[in-house]
Amino acid sequence: MMRNTRLAILGAVYLILTVNTTSATSPPPASGRAPVEYGIDRSNMGTQWTISWPSEPNRSPFLLFEYNKPGNSEARRIAVFDGIARLHPKWFRDGFGKGPESLFVDTIQQVHARGMKMLTVFGPVAADFPQTAYLTPAQSGCQWGVYPLSKINLESYRKRIEAQFQAVQAAHQAIEAFEIGNEFDLHRNDADSPTGSEWATHNWHWFLTSEQVQAFVKGYAPYLATSVAAIRKYFPHAKIITFGLSMPAAAPLIQALASVRDDKGKVIDYTEFVDAYGLHIYPTSDTTPDLVKGATANLAGEAAFFPHLKDKPIWITEWNATGSSSWNGKPWYFQYSMNGQPGGDLNKADAQGVYKPMDRAEAIRVFQSGVVDRLRSSPTAAVNVGYVFYYSYDSAWKSSQCDKVGFNKSIGLGGICFDGVIDRSTGQLLPGIPAAVMNTPHCRGVPASLDTIDLTDCPK
Repeated sequence: MMRNTRLAILGAVYLILTVNTTSATSPPPASGRAPVEYGIDRSNMGTQWTISWPSEPNRSPFLLFEYNKPGNSEARRIAVFDGIARLHPKWFRDGFGKGPESLFVDTIQQVHARGMKMLTVFGPVAADFPQTAYLTPAQSGCQWGVYPLSKINLESYRKRIEAQFQAVQAAHQAIEAFEIGNEFDLHRNDADSPTGSEWATHNWHWFLTSEQVQAFVKGYAPYLATSVAAIRKYFPHAKIITFGLSMPAAAPLIQALASVRDDKGKVIDYTEFVDAYGLHIYPTSDTTPDLVKGATANLAGEAAFFPHLKDKPIWITEWNATGSSSWNGKPWYFQYSMNGQPGGDLNKADAQGVYKPMDRAEAIRVFQSGVVDRLRSSPTAAVNVGYVFYYSYDSAWKSSQCDKVGFNKSIGLGGICFDGVIDRSTGQLLPGIPAAVMNTPHCRGVPASLDTIDLTDCPK
């Protein structure tokens, strides 16, 4: 039944894609459905006072020259928060777990002071597990090693997160939303599901056994319930979503949460504990039609497995049109010309001529209109997407895919793939990208200002 349902959804998706694929305008919003809210990620602001030192310092020379000075860690944090605020996002997403409670509170205060809401990614830390639970990199397929969630000490975990929640309350702050875990379908930290390498061996196709699905729910379900109980105690009005699902083939793991049988044989629907579902989208395409078709099929295919989707929207808590280019072997990477203007590096044209070669800002807008908006408004296979978060503010990757990019040559950063919203050599916003990421109006031929996305200079 599940497989047939999924095929039916994907068939409807195909019909959506084959009708009016050349339209550049967004379809009208679904009847009675609130507009999509947009946010942005910036990892590690909530886990350390100083910004994470880049693996290659030249990746962030603007931080190196202006802020990487003794005793200047606060200035570095403020510089990033101020930069993010220039985008005017409704939401800011970052992970919390390790780190002092004062840092946890400070991040929330910085976010709220700039008019943003907070989506907190909450997860376990090593101290929540017995040492014997650790799986080495060789055992787990994860370069850091992991702890299976089924081995967590839930009481230790509860006490730790409640201490952090108490600190937030004492500071008269609140948290608007929680994401319970991050990509728990990878590396066995979701209680012994297959490793990423096993998924790759099966070409990322569905292959989980019923035993593996049950191993997942026995680990994640009690962890979810404990997290939700602690959150509701301190933040009764916060939205709670499942972990960000990273692989479409793993969507049945979320479906399995709706029918978990306890030790007494009672069936519990753990999806009743959450308000929404989290997932991540990193297309692996090298043309715009492939981006639209692949992302639409993945999003609709996952949605087919999510229980009560009409009432529980999808939060796309990470997405990036080009973020996979550093590892997927397809040289689709958008940069800028030698002069820092759009159009220096475009994606490939498709053979059918449906879309012209695009810069990154244009591809981002096509994702918003051709995937998210189109699925939301489909009369036959509507998908309830409510929130979209771009990953991330200043992301950059090292890849040979970017060795010959003109923009890199002009600033001496060979091999660095820029896929955030800033020029990491200056810290300034890249033309056109912020407006595209936040899905705000824009003027063709008039680049958005490097310091603001207010388009008061657009021709009337």
